[in-house]
Amino acid sequence: MTYNKKALISTHDWIYPVYGGGGLRTLKVAEEFKKRNYEVVILAPSKINEINGMRVYTLAPPTKKRSQLLSVVKFNIKLLIYILKLGRDADIIFVHNTIAALGFFLLNKFLRKKIVLDVTDIHVEYLCGKDRLNIIERILRPLLLRIEYGVIKSADRVIVVTKAMKQRCIHKGVEGRKIKVIYDGADVDRFSAEKCGGADFNLIHLGLVDKQHGVPFIIQAMKIVLERFPNTKLYVVGSGRNLPYVKKLADESGVYQSCIFTGTIDHAEVGEALRKAGIGIIPRPDNLANNMVITLKLLEYWASGTAVVSSRLSGISEIAEDKKNILFFEPGDHYDLASKINFLLANPQELAKMQKNSREAATRFDWKRIIPEIVDTSLN
Repeated sequence: MTYNKKALISTHDWIYPVYGGGGLRTLKVAEEFKKRNYEVVILAPSKINEINGMRVYTLAPPTKKRSQLLSVVKFNIKLLIYILKLGRDADIIFVHNTIAALGFFLLNKFLRKKIVLDVTDIHVEYLCGKDRLNIIERILRPLLLRIEYGVIKSADRVIVVTKAMKQRCIHKGVEGRKIKVIYDGADVDRFSAEKCGGADFNLIHLGLVDKQHGVPFIIQAMKIVLERFPNTKLYVVGSGRNLPYVKKLADESGVYQSCIFTGTIDHAEVGEALRKAGIGIIPRPDNLANNMVITLKLLEYWASGTAVVSSRLSGISEIAEDKKNILFFEPGDHYDLASKINFLLANPQELAKMQKNSREAATRFDWKRIIPEIVDTSLN
């Protein structure tokens, strides 16, 4: 096959198998470039070297265990080698998130290529939001922030996922004219709104279990919910650094027997997991980093006809309407979270209405609409 142009695409997230939203979003963008007759070359963590006719140069993903900073450096050294080998004849470079953009940033003047940076998380802002920082983190934080926003400034085009994130980037010196807000999406047709028997009394938290995700608040709320609705189950689908603490808290709180911890699952299994749950929880704490995102889980909850109870955060508030397609609770208040869950469990008509509205809300964020817009924005 003869291609008109070449697109070099990179991410630090797994694209095969897909475990999270970053890999899924990036892979769909790659497929859209291919549809437009681009030769697509992908630099990313993957267990295979070719996906749908696209060449993949595999990289070991940065780890969140031990030294995260060192693993990011090692990832980008390998990335630099591939960029030098493959970047010179690329017509456009599309990078998902800044961790995978450091190499391109360092070689930007040498490459002289159009670089599009797709930002769904600003990683150092999560570091700034930690309750406790070790001495190295305190010393490096200002430098790492400067580097991350410097990388964003260097891109020719920047795509962000909320208006709140756009305003933060502008505040940090990124030119507003080159920033476009394009929300995340979901494969609406892949998800069924039909639920398994008894699903309405099942809760779910989908995705990573790190401190910034606030899963302990659900455990604390479960103790209250079970007093009124003892048959309620909580599915914690995913893993992360905070999972051992969450399990310990569940045991100490006496709710462990009502929790199902599945560990990490392939993204292809997410739809089936969501069929088992009537209510999806987003318990993220109120901090700058969390206020700038919407999280893919919100859209997948919606696509599967799952009612959503979420912390009231700025980014999510841009697209969700309280008491229509979401129930907001005050961030960090597990009593308020429990009261919102109990309200839905006690009022099946309200729960059914919320589930119906969720499915309708998802249609506005179908990947079929979102991905072509991302590529159009990249090329224009």
